[in-house]
Amino acid sequence: MKVKRYIGETIQDALQKVRAELGRDAIIINTRKMKKKGLKGLFSKPLIEVVAAIDDNEIIKQNVRKKSKETVLSINNTEDINKPGDFKKNMNYATAFHEKKTVEADKMEQEFNEIKNMLNKVYNVVNVDEDNLSNIVKEYILRLRNAEVEEEIIEKIKDRIEKLTMDLQNSEDFIREFIHNTVLDLITFENENRDIDPKKVTIFIGPTGVGKTTTIAKLAALYTLTKKKKVGFITSDTYRIAAVEQLRTYSDIIGIPINVVYSPSEFVSAVESFNDKDIIMVDTAGRSHKDEYQLMELKHLLNSGIRCQIYLVISATTKMSDCKDILNSYGFLEDYKLLFTKLDETSSYGIIINTSYITKKTLSYLTFGQSVPDDIKIADKSKIINSLLGDKIYEGSSR
Repeated sequence: MKVKRYIGETIQDALQKVRAELGRDAIIINTRKMKKKGLKGLFSKPLIEVVAAIDDNEIIKQNVRKKSKETVLSINNTEDINKPGDFKKNMNYATAFHEKKTVEADKMEQEFNEIKNMLNKVYNVVNVDEDNLSNIVKEYILRLRNAEVEEEIIEKIKDRIEKLTMDLQNSEDFIREFIHNTVLDLITFENENRDIDPKKVTIFIGPTGVGKTTTIAKLAALYTLTKKKKVGFITSDTYRIAAVEQLRTYSDIIGIPINVVYSPSEFVSAVESFNDKDIIMVDTAGRSHKDEYQLMELKHLLNSGIRCQIYLVISATTKMSDCKDILNSYGFLEDYKLLFTKLDETSSYGIIINTSYITKKTLSYLTFGQSVPDDIKIADKSKIINSLLGDKIYEGSSR
Protein backbone atom coordinates (compact mmCIF):
# COMPACT_ATOMS: atom_id res chain seq x y z
CA MET A 1 0.00 0.00 0.00
CA LYS A 2 1.41 3.37 -1.06
CA VAL A 3 0.03 6.43 0.77
CA LYS A 4 1.13 9.96 -0.12
CA ARG A 5 0.20 13.53 0.76
CA TYR A 6 -0.22 16.17 -1.96
CA ILE A 7 -0.65 19.92 -1.61
CA GLY A 8 -2.06 22.22 -4.27
CA GLU A 9 -3.36 25.75 -4.70
CA THR A 10 -6.78 24.28 -5.59
CA ILE A 11 -8.44 20.90 -5.29
CA GLN A 12 -7.99 20.40 -9.05
CA ASP A 13 -4.29 21.16 -8.74
CA ALA A 14 -3.84 18.64 -5.92
CA LEU A 15 -5.82 15.94 -7.74
CA GLN A 16 -3.77 16.45 -10.87
CA LYS A 17 -0.63 15.73 -8.85
CA VAL A 18 -2.27 12.58 -7.47
CA ARG A 19 -3.15 11.27 -10.93
CA ALA A 20 0.27 12.16 -12.34
CA GLU A 21 2.10 10.04 -9.78
CA LEU A 22 -0.38 7.36 -8.64
CA GLY A 23 -2.62 7.11 -11.68
CA ARG A 24 -6.40 7.26 -12.06
CA ASP A 25 -6.92 4.19 -9.84
CA ALA A 26 -5.67 6.04 -6.75
CA ILE A 27 -8.15 6.36 -3.88
CA ILE A 28 -8.65 9.70 -2.13
CA ILE A 29 -8.60 9.07 1.61
CA ASN A 30 -9.02 12.61 2.90
CA THR A 31 -9.00 16.28 1.86
CA ARG A 32 -8.70 19.41 3.96
CA LYS A 33 -7.80 23.07 3.81
CA MET A 34 -4.56 24.21 5.41
CA LYS A 35 -2.86 27.55 5.87
CA LYS A 36 0.61 28.32 4.61
CA LYS A 37 3.28 28.46 7.27
CA GLY A 38 4.59 31.77 8.54
CA LEU A 39 3.19 35.27 8.27
CA LYS A 40 2.30 34.80 4.61
CA GLY A 41 -0.29 32.25 5.65
CA LEU A 42 -2.29 34.89 7.50
CA PHE A 43 -2.95 36.88 4.35
CA SER A 44 -3.18 34.26 1.63
CA LYS A 45 -5.71 31.71 0.46
CA PRO A 46 -5.52 28.32 2.19
CA LEU A 47 -3.88 25.42 0.39
CA ILE A 48 -5.61 22.12 -0.30
CA GLU A 49 -4.15 18.93 1.17
CA VAL A 50 -5.13 15.61 -0.39
CA VAL A 51 -4.14 12.26 1.10
CA ALA A 52 -4.28 9.50 -1.52
CA ALA A 53 -3.38 5.84 -1.66
CA ILE A 54 -2.94 3.11 -4.18
CA ASP A 55 -2.66 -0.60 -3.55
CA ASP A 56 0.49 -2.27 -4.80
CA ASN A 57 -1.85 -4.90 -6.24
CA GLU A 58 -3.41 -2.20 -8.44
CA ILE A 59 -0.35 -2.43 -10.65
CA ILE A 60 -0.96 -6.16 -10.92
CA LYS A 61 -4.61 -5.53 -11.82
CA GLN A 62 -3.56 -3.11 -14.55
CA ASN A 63 -1.11 -5.69 -15.88
CA VAL A 64 -3.88 -8.30 -15.84
CA ARG A 65 -6.05 -6.11 -18.04
CA LYS A 66 -3.10 -5.40 -20.33
CA LYS A 67 -2.18 -9.09 -20.63
CA SER A 68 -5.81 -10.02 -21.39
CA LYS A 69 -5.93 -7.53 -24.23
CA GLU A 70 -2.54 -8.64 -25.54
CA THR A 71 -3.72 -12.26 -25.53
CA VAL A 72 -6.80 -11.43 -27.59
CA LEU A 73 -4.75 -9.28 -29.97
CA SER A 74 -2.18 -12.03 -30.49
CA ILE A 75 -4.98 -14.42 -31.35
CA ASN A 76 -6.47 -11.99 -33.82
CA ASN A 77 -3.07 -11.57 -35.48
CA THR A 78 -2.16 -15.27 -35.71
CA GLU A 79 -1.52 -16.78 -39.14
CA ASP A 80 -4.02 -19.56 -38.36
CA ILE A 81 -6.88 -17.14 -37.80
CA ASN A 82 -8.79 -18.70 -40.69
CA LYS A 83 -8.80 -22.12 -39.05
CA PRO A 84 -12.14 -22.23 -37.19
CA GLY A 85 -11.04 -24.90 -34.72
CA ASP A 86 -7.85 -23.13 -33.70
CA PHE A 87 -9.58 -19.76 -33.52
CA LYS A 88 -12.30 -21.12 -31.25
CA LYS A 89 -9.74 -22.87 -29.07
CA ASN A 90 -7.67 -19.72 -28.70
CA MET A 91 -10.70 -17.55 -27.99
CA ASN A 92 -11.85 -19.98 -25.31
CA TYR A 93 -8.42 -19.77 -23.76
CA ALA A 94 -8.44 -15.98 -23.89
CA THR A 95 -11.92 -15.84 -22.37
CA ALA A 96 -11.02 -18.22 -19.54
CA PHE A 97 -7.79 -16.29 -18.89
CA HIS A 98 -9.67 -13.00 -18.79
CA GLU A 99 -12.42 -14.32 -16.48
CA LYS A 100 -9.90 -15.78 -14.06
CA LYS A 101 -7.94 -12.56 -13.88
CA THR A 102 -11.14 -10.52 -13.53
CA VAL A 103 -12.10 -12.56 -10.45
CA GLU A 104 -8.62 -12.02 -9.03
CA ALA A 105 -8.89 -8.30 -9.75
CA ASP A 106 -12.30 -8.08 -8.06
CA LYS A 107 -10.93 -9.84 -4.99
CA MET A 108 -8.00 -7.42 -4.88
CA GLU A 109 -10.40 -4.49 -5.16
CA GLN A 110 -12.46 -5.77 -2.22
CA GLU A 111 -9.35 -6.17 -0.10
CA PHE A 112 -8.18 -2.72 -1.15
CA ASN A 113 -11.51 -1.15 -0.10
CA GLU A 114 -11.16 -2.75 3.33
CA ILE A 115 -7.63 -1.36 3.65
CA LYS A 116 -8.92 2.04 2.54
CA ASN A 117 -11.54 2.03 5.31
CA MET A 118 -8.88 1.09 7.83
CA LEU A 119 -6.57 3.86 6.62
CA ASN A 120 -9.42 6.33 6.79
CA LYS A 121 -9.94 5.47 10.45
CA VAL A 122 -6.22 5.78 11.15
CA TYR A 123 -6.11 9.15 9.39
CA ASN A 124 -9.04 10.41 11.45
CA VAL A 125 -7.35 9.28 14.66
CA VAL A 126 -4.19 11.16 13.68
CA ASN A 127 -6.25 14.20 12.77
CA VAL A 128 -7.63 14.38 16.31
CA ASP A 129 -4.26 15.82 17.35
CA GLU A 130 -5.02 18.88 15.21
CA ASP A 131 -8.29 19.56 17.01
CA ASN A 132 -8.69 21.72 20.05
CA LEU A 133 -9.36 18.73 22.31
CA SER A 134 -7.86 17.61 25.61
CA ASN A 135 -5.97 14.34 25.94
CA ILE A 136 -8.88 12.92 27.95
CA VAL A 137 -11.30 13.70 25.12
CA LYS A 138 -8.93 12.20 22.54
CA GLU A 139 -8.77 8.98 24.55
CA TYR A 140 -12.55 8.67 24.64
CA ILE A 141 -12.82 9.47 20.93
CA LEU A 142 -10.32 6.68 20.30
CA ARG A 143 -12.46 4.29 22.38
CA LEU A 144 -15.50 5.14 20.28
CA ARG A 145 -13.56 4.44 17.09
CA ASN A 146 -12.28 1.15 18.47
CA ALA A 147 -15.90 0.23 19.18
CA GLU A 148 -16.56 0.97 15.47
CA VAL A 149 -18.95 3.85 16.08
CA GLU A 150 -19.79 5.65 12.82
CA GLU A 151 -17.63 8.68 12.07
CA GLU A 152 -20.72 10.85 11.61
CA ILE A 153 -21.71 10.21 15.24
CA ILE A 154 -18.18 10.88 16.45
CA GLU A 155 -18.10 14.18 14.55
CA LYS A 156 -21.32 15.27 16.26
CA ILE A 157 -19.79 14.46 19.64
CA LYS A 158 -16.59 16.34 18.80
CA ASP A 159 -18.53 19.39 17.59
CA ARG A 160 -20.26 19.64 20.96
CA ILE A 161 -17.11 19.02 23.01
CA GLU A 162 -15.12 21.67 21.11
CA LYS A 163 -17.48 24.30 22.52
CA LEU A 164 -16.47 23.37 26.08
CA THR A 165 -13.70 25.10 28.00
CA MET A 166 -10.41 23.25 28.39
CA ASP A 167 -11.03 22.98 32.15
CA LEU A 168 -14.20 20.99 31.48
CA GLN A 169 -12.46 18.93 28.82
CA ASN A 170 -9.83 17.94 31.39
CA SER A 171 -12.46 16.60 33.80
CA GLU A 172 -12.79 12.89 33.01
CA ASP A 173 -16.01 12.44 34.98
CA PHE A 174 -17.61 15.37 33.20
CA ILE A 175 -16.46 14.27 29.72
CA ARG A 176 -17.62 10.70 30.20
CA GLU A 177 -21.06 11.90 31.31
CA PHE A 178 -21.15 14.47 28.52
CA ILE A 179 -20.43 11.85 25.84
CA HIS A 180 -22.92 9.45 27.46
CA ASN A 181 -25.71 12.05 27.27
CA THR A 182 -24.77 13.11 23.74
CA VAL A 183 -25.00 9.56 22.43
CA LEU A 184 -28.27 9.12 24.30
CA ASP A 185 -29.69 12.12 22.43
CA LEU A 186 -28.88 10.50 19.09
CA ILE A 187 -30.59 7.12 19.57
CA THR A 188 -33.88 5.68 20.83
CA PHE A 189 -34.20 3.01 23.51
CA GLU A 190 -37.19 1.08 24.75
CA ASN A 191 -38.14 2.21 28.22
CA GLU A 192 -36.32 -0.36 30.36
CA ASN A 193 -38.24 0.71 33.45
CA ARG A 194 -41.43 -0.91 32.17
CA ASP A 195 -42.36 -4.18 30.57
CA ILE A 196 -42.66 -4.19 26.79
CA ASP A 197 -46.29 -4.92 26.01
CA PRO A 198 -46.16 -6.41 22.52
CA LYS A 199 -49.00 -6.42 20.07
CA LYS A 200 -50.84 -9.70 19.86
CA VAL A 201 -49.04 -10.78 16.65
CA THR A 202 -45.27 -10.32 16.80
CA ILE A 203 -43.21 -11.16 13.70
CA PHE A 204 -39.47 -11.71 13.77
CA ILE A 205 -37.58 -11.09 10.53
CA GLY A 206 -33.93 -10.81 9.55
CA PRO A 207 -31.01 -12.42 7.73
CA THR A 208 -30.06 -16.08 8.00
CA GLY A 209 -28.15 -17.28 11.04
CA VAL A 210 -28.87 -14.39 13.40
CA GLY A 211 -30.72 -16.55 15.96
CA LYS A 212 -34.36 -15.63 15.39
CA THR A 213 -35.75 -19.01 16.50
CA THR A 214 -33.75 -19.10 19.73
CA THR A 215 -34.72 -15.49 20.44
CA ILE A 216 -38.41 -16.33 19.98
CA ALA A 217 -38.04 -19.24 22.41
CA LYS A 218 -36.44 -16.94 25.00
CA LEU A 219 -39.24 -14.39 24.75
CA ALA A 220 -41.93 -17.07 24.75
CA ALA A 221 -40.49 -18.62 27.89
CA LEU A 222 -40.24 -15.18 29.48
CA TYR A 223 -43.90 -14.34 28.81
CA THR A 224 -45.22 -17.82 29.57
CA LEU A 225 -43.29 -18.67 32.73
CA THR A 226 -42.73 -15.24 34.23
CA LYS A 227 -45.73 -13.17 33.09
CA LYS A 228 -48.25 -16.00 32.78
CA LYS A 229 -49.26 -15.03 29.23
CA LYS A 230 -50.83 -17.46 26.76
CA VAL A 231 -48.47 -17.74 23.79
CA GLY A 232 -48.81 -19.42 20.39
CA PHE A 233 -46.08 -20.17 17.83
CA ILE A 234 -46.39 -19.79 14.06
CA THR A 235 -43.51 -20.59 11.75
CA SER A 236 -43.19 -19.94 8.04
CA ASP A 237 -39.56 -21.08 8.03
CA THR A 238 -40.00 -24.16 5.84
CA TYR A 239 -36.75 -23.54 3.93
CA ARG A 240 -34.14 -24.34 6.55
CA ILE A 241 -33.58 -27.98 7.40
CA ALA A 242 -34.90 -28.85 10.88
CA ALA A 243 -36.08 -25.25 11.48
CA VAL A 244 -39.64 -26.37 12.22
CA GLU A 245 -38.38 -29.15 14.48
CA GLN A 246 -36.21 -26.70 16.41
CA LEU A 247 -39.19 -24.50 17.21
CA ARG A 248 -41.37 -27.56 17.85
CA THR A 249 -38.83 -28.75 20.42
CA TYR A 250 -39.06 -25.43 22.23
CA SER A 251 -42.87 -25.54 22.04
CA ASP A 252 -42.91 -29.00 23.66
CA ILE A 253 -40.56 -27.93 26.44
CA ILE A 254 -42.39 -24.69 27.25
CA GLY A 255 -45.85 -26.08 26.50
CA ILE A 256 -46.79 -23.76 23.62
CA PRO A 257 -48.87 -24.85 20.56
CA ILE A 258 -47.35 -24.38 17.11
CA ASN A 259 -48.74 -23.94 13.60
CA VAL A 260 -46.70 -24.32 10.40
CA VAL A 261 -47.76 -22.19 7.41
CA TYR A 262 -46.71 -22.29 3.77
CA SER A 263 -48.49 -19.23 2.32
CA PRO A 264 -49.92 -15.85 3.38
CA SER A 265 -53.48 -17.24 3.24
CA GLU A 266 -52.51 -20.03 5.66
CA PHE A 267 -50.90 -17.40 7.88
CA VAL A 268 -54.21 -15.59 8.31
CA SER A 269 -55.95 -18.85 9.22
CA ALA A 270 -53.22 -19.74 11.72
CA VAL A 271 -53.57 -16.38 13.45
CA GLU A 272 -57.34 -16.81 13.67
CA SER A 273 -56.89 -20.27 15.20
CA PHE A 274 -54.98 -18.64 18.08
CA ASN A 275 -57.75 -16.23 19.09
CA ASP A 276 -57.48 -17.43 22.68
CA LYS A 277 -53.80 -16.46 22.94
CA ASP A 278 -52.42 -13.25 24.43
CA ILE A 279 -49.38 -13.22 22.15
CA ILE A 280 -48.65 -14.95 18.84
CA MET A 281 -44.96 -15.14 17.96
CA VAL A 282 -44.14 -15.68 14.28
CA ASP A 283 -40.83 -17.16 13.11
CA THR A 284 -39.92 -16.39 9.49
CA ALA A 285 -37.27 -17.87 7.25
CA GLY A 286 -33.93 -16.13 7.25
CA ARG A 287 -33.80 -13.93 4.17
CA SER A 288 -30.65 -13.07 2.31
CA HIS A 289 -30.67 -9.30 1.86
CA LYS A 290 -29.37 -9.94 -1.66
CA ASP A 291 -32.22 -12.27 -2.67
CA GLU A 292 -35.09 -10.14 -4.01
CA TYR A 293 -37.35 -13.16 -4.54
CA GLN A 294 -37.13 -14.20 -0.88
CA LEU A 295 -37.79 -10.63 0.24
CA MET A 296 -40.85 -10.54 -2.03
CA GLU A 297 -42.22 -13.61 -0.23
CA LEU A 298 -41.76 -11.81 3.08
CA LYS A 299 -43.61 -8.76 1.73
CA HIS A 300 -46.59 -10.97 0.81
CA LEU A 301 -46.67 -12.35 4.36
CA LEU A 302 -46.53 -8.88 5.93
CA ASN A 303 -49.23 -7.61 3.55
CA SER A 304 -51.73 -10.21 4.75
CA GLY A 305 -53.71 -7.55 6.60
CA ILE A 306 -52.79 -8.77 10.10
CA ARG A 307 -51.93 -5.98 12.53
CA CYS A 308 -48.54 -6.85 13.99
CA GLN A 309 -45.35 -5.71 15.67
CA ILE A 310 -42.20 -6.40 13.64
CA TYR A 311 -38.78 -7.04 15.13
CA LEU A 312 -35.79 -6.81 12.79
CA VAL A 313 -33.25 -9.22 14.26
CA ILE A 314 -29.56 -8.50 13.57
CA SER A 315 -26.45 -10.19 14.91
CA ALA A 316 -24.09 -7.86 16.78
CA THR A 317 -21.23 -9.64 15.00
CA THR A 318 -22.34 -8.30 11.59
CA LYS A 319 -19.93 -5.97 9.77
CA MET A 320 -21.31 -2.44 9.56
CA SER A 321 -21.04 -2.39 5.77
CA ASP A 322 -23.15 -5.57 5.60
CA CYS A 323 -25.56 -4.15 8.16
CA LYS A 324 -26.19 -1.12 5.95
CA ASP A 325 -26.98 -3.45 3.04
CA ILE A 326 -29.41 -5.34 5.29
CA LEU A 327 -31.15 -2.13 6.35
CA ASN A 328 -31.46 -1.03 2.72
CA SER A 329 -32.99 -4.35 1.72
CA TYR A 330 -35.62 -4.02 4.46
CA GLY A 331 -36.28 -0.40 3.55
CA PHE A 332 -39.85 -1.30 2.55
CA LEU A 333 -40.70 -1.66 6.26
CA GLU A 334 -42.27 1.46 7.74
CA ASP A 335 -42.39 0.48 11.39
CA TYR A 336 -40.24 -2.00 13.27
CA LYS A 337 -38.07 -2.36 16.34
CA LEU A 338 -34.42 -3.43 16.45
CA LEU A 339 -33.37 -6.59 18.26
CA PHE A 340 -29.69 -7.50 18.48
CA THR A 341 -28.36 -11.01 19.17
CA LYS A 342 -24.99 -12.59 19.98
CA LEU A 343 -23.60 -9.76 22.09
CA ASP A 344 -21.52 -12.39 23.88
CA GLU A 345 -19.67 -13.12 20.63
CA THR A 346 -18.26 -9.63 20.11
CA SER A 347 -16.52 -6.94 22.12
CA SER A 348 -17.56 -4.14 19.76
CA TYR A 349 -21.05 -2.72 20.23
CA GLY A 350 -20.81 0.24 17.86
CA ILE A 351 -23.16 -1.47 15.40
CA ILE A 352 -26.01 -1.18 17.91
CA ILE A 353 -25.65 2.59 18.25
CA ASN A 354 -24.96 3.06 14.53
CA THR A 355 -28.05 1.14 13.43
CA SER A 356 -30.39 2.95 15.81
CA TYR A 357 -28.93 6.28 14.67
CA ILE A 358 -29.30 5.42 10.96
CA THR A 359 -32.83 3.99 11.16
CA LYS A 360 -34.24 6.14 13.97
CA LYS A 361 -35.87 2.94 15.23
CA THR A 362 -36.20 1.82 18.84
CA LEU A 363 -33.74 -0.61 20.39
CA SER A 364 -35.79 -3.30 22.10
CA TYR A 365 -34.16 -6.53 23.24
CA LEU A 366 -30.57 -7.77 23.34
CA THR A 367 -29.52 -11.43 23.58
CA PHE A 368 -26.13 -12.61 24.78
CA GLY A 369 -26.04 -16.42 25.04
CA GLN A 370 -27.86 -19.68 24.35
CA SER A 371 -29.62 -20.12 27.68
CA VAL A 372 -33.44 -19.98 27.45
CA PRO A 373 -34.88 -17.73 28.83
CA ASP A 374 -32.00 -16.20 30.81
CA ASP A 375 -29.81 -14.63 28.14
CA ILE A 376 -32.15 -11.88 26.96
CA LYS A 377 -32.77 -8.39 28.35
CA ILE A 378 -34.47 -5.17 27.38
CA ALA A 379 -31.75 -2.94 25.91
CA ASP A 380 -30.14 -0.99 28.75
CA LYS A 381 -29.04 2.42 27.51
CA SER A 382 -26.46 2.95 30.25
CA LYS A 383 -24.84 -0.45 29.71
CA ILE A 384 -24.67 -0.05 25.94
CA ILE A 385 -23.20 3.45 26.00
CA ASN A 386 -20.79 2.65 28.82
CA SER A 387 -19.57 -0.34 26.82
CA LEU A 388 -18.48 2.10 24.11
CA LEU A 389 -16.51 4.01 26.71
CA GLY A 390 -14.58 1.00 27.99
CA ASP A 391 -16.86 -1.10 30.22
CA LYS A 392 -17.36 -4.84 29.59
CA ILE A 393 -21.00 -6.01 29.49
CA TYR A 394 -23.38 -8.77 28.46
CA GLU A 395 -21.64 -12.06 29.01
CA GLY A 396 -23.77 -15.15 28.54
CA SER A 397 -24.94 -17.07 31.60
CA SER A 398 -22.83 -20.04 30.49
CA ARG A 399 -19.62 -18.10 31.06
